[in-house]
Amino acid sequence: MATPPDTAAPTGPPLFPAGALRDHQRLAEMRASGAAHAVDFGGWEHGWLLTGYDATVGALVDPRLRGVPPQARAPQGGSGELLDEEDLFFLPDPQHERLRRLIGGRLTPRRVAELAPRIQHEIDTLLDGLPPGEPVDFVTEFAVPLPVAVLCELLGVPPDGRRYVGDYMLGWLAESGAGVPVTESAGVALAGYLTALIAERRARPRTDLISAMTSVGTDDDILSAVRLLLIAGHHPVTRLLGGGLEVLLRHRSLWTRLAAEPELSRTTVEELLRLITPAMLATRYSQAGAELNGEPLAEGTPVHCALVAANRDPGPFPAPDTFDPDRPAHPHLAFGLGHKHCLGAALARSQMRMVIDTMAARFPRMALTSTPAGAPDGHPFVVLDPTAAGE
Repeated sequence: MATPPDTAAPTGPPLFPAGALRDHQRLAEMRASGAAHAVDFGGWEHGWLLTGYDATVGALVDPRLRGVPPQARAPQGGSGELLDEEDLFFLPDPQHERLRRLIGGRLTPRRVAELAPRIQHEIDTLLDGLPPGEPVDFVTEFAVPLPVAVLCELLGVPPDGRRYVGDYMLGWLAESGAGVPVTESAGVALAGYLTALIAERRARPRTDLISAMTSVGTDDDILSAVRLLLIAGHHPVTRLLGGGLEVLLRHRSLWTRLAAEPELSRTTVEELLRLITPAMLATRYSQAGAELNGEPLAEGTPVHCALVAANRDPGPFPAPDTFDPDRPAHPHLAFGLGHKHCLGAALARSQMRMVIDTMAARFPRMALTSTPAGAPDGHPFVVLDPTAAGE
């Protein structure tokens, strides 16, 4: 393991662009040479990249790695100023914990279970709209719109308000695997719409999550919480759906088993979470007194935990690059760990299991097909019913 500096974050380290997180061979070579590496992360921030499972777990639960970036801003109650999306992920501890309590106290397993019929309705509606026997871009036509619909159902956004959420999400995540800043107009429009919706739910509460939050949270906190949920709850699910289906359809015997054994979807989803790790990176910032490998870190030093590398560490996961739905129960890190463990983990698992169960039952002969030239990377094309195409 490399020795951390005892002053500022490292200077002059090798470039490690964000896209390299998809290079599993490179990550494996880094992990074999040590668990922590000084890197220039995409040219915008120097810090440490952790690639080993044990080192990553240690960092995620270390209370001394709960600092914030120097540029992070806390919400200013009543100011009317919107926080940037990046700031929502790195709030100072008091604000961060307040938003987590606001969300987590109401996004309960019971609420997720009660949402299941509406999730199933959204799944069936989207599948009903896909043409049988024709190539379909599964990400664009299904994996992108489903999480938007589910989040709107969870929050209580009515059909006429979904365009605000859709415009916002498509601006924030214009391409699979590559986020781009949301346009100011889409962000402001969504904030205005949500502000009015929060006021309406406060006056006339219903059974949705926004209504539940109005009983304990301020309007500003609820707005921040909703925006955080939209960002964190969409793209990882889209990546899991798109990447997961591609993996499953390359294992035809498993796809056949899933149609006959629906209970298999539970372990299948856990293995897909490990293998794909849709939220590939978790970043922490050091507080005063933090250490790495027994050496002090300067306050504010970024420590980037490569969850995607930790989940392929051969120590806890023998043959880590092999997809094995019968793998014994394992503590993968797809949802992080510690004080920023994903609050929507149960909702993501529920969506994925329901999609697998539904599609395996409805389309047992579903198959991957060739990807047209110019299609986005990571967008598998499928034929729902090859028999309709004369196969």
